[in-house]
Amino acid sequence: MSWLARRQYRAQTWCALALLAVVGALYGATGPRLAGLYDSSGLPGCARTGAGCERAQSAFAAAVGADGLLTGLFHLGVVLLLVLPAGVGVFAGVPLAARDLESGAFRLTWTQGVTRTRWLLVRLALVGSAVAVVAGLLSLAVSRWAAPLDRAEALPGAGDGGLPGRFGPLVFAARGVVPVGWALFGFAVGVAAGLLLHRQVAATAVLLGVLAAAQVAVPLLVRPHLAAPVRSEGALVLAEDRGIVRIEGNRLYPSTPVSLPGAWVLSVTALDAAGRAFAGPVPEVCRPEAGSVGACREAINALGLTQRVAYQPARRYWPFQWAESGALVLLAGAVAAGCAVRLRRGVTA
Repeated sequence: MSWLARRQYRAQTWCALALLAVVGALYGATGPRLAGLYDSSGLPGCARTGAGCERAQSAFAAAVGADGLLTGLFHLGVVLLLVLPAGVGVFAGVPLAARDLESGAFRLTWTQGVTRTRWLLVRLALVGSAVAVVAGLLSLAVSRWAAPLDRAEALPGAGDGGLPGRFGPLVFAARGVVPVGWALFGFAVGVAAGLLLHRQVAATAVLLGVLAAAQVAVPLLVRPHLAAPVRSEGALVLAEDRGIVRIEGNRLYPSTPVSLPGAWVLSVTALDAAGRAFAGPVPEVCRPEAGSVGACREAINALGLTQRVAYQPARRYWPFQWAESGALVLLAGAVAAGCAVRLRRGVTA
């Protein structure tokens, strides 16, 4: 059984090994280049003393942005790990059951002294283990390469230095252990779709739809609520070089920049004296035809507004990584168990 499963997945195995070799070579060769930019920007000294971080971060971000190769590899790593669950599902999950069901080969396979449940479980164990290893190695290569970016973004005084935050919706799913969970989930959904539909093309369409919906819903609806967000409040005071005023019709949305290095800022809300969300009306001096920028700033400051920030602190990054990955692995296991129950009850081609 295991020999037959390995033989049927020879092409996928060689493709996975080639992908690992290419990724390892690219990120292994350019990693010292990114680390060198980090060292030369002054960030190591900033990390020790906590002084001059904003200037050093801006210099580091500018140096990375000016290097087309490093910028391209950063985006390549994010895209590669985001599409990995779909690739795993299409090329490893869907064919696992759908190929035999579509061709009718299951009529021969399941009459050779191997129960259909054992046939499925052996394949799930072998291919699923390989999927987890490949996803883990790819994520390790990309995460280690991007470590200087993560360290720089998490230093005090980060502000808006142009560095990508590892808590960002796209980057979070392409670092650490989460890609392993998503890859196993994509694999399990592919197997289930193939087992239910018996047709590889139809199963692929269902797989891609489910993954697209899940990858949009999780960062928007699930991940922000893995733990109750921390909230902080302070007086909203606009300064000449510090403050944002957005006007939409008769609605006013003032705010000041938020500096929470490494954190995931969920919302920034202006509150009035009664603690209600403030959205105007717009003071007359803030209208383009009525007053100056300075007068508008003074009028907004006179309102006595408070700014509330809801965020997930940087210390929760790894707990969130393990929580999301664990949930995806459990969900993949539940889907696989459902496939075994479905197969045991019988499949009609």
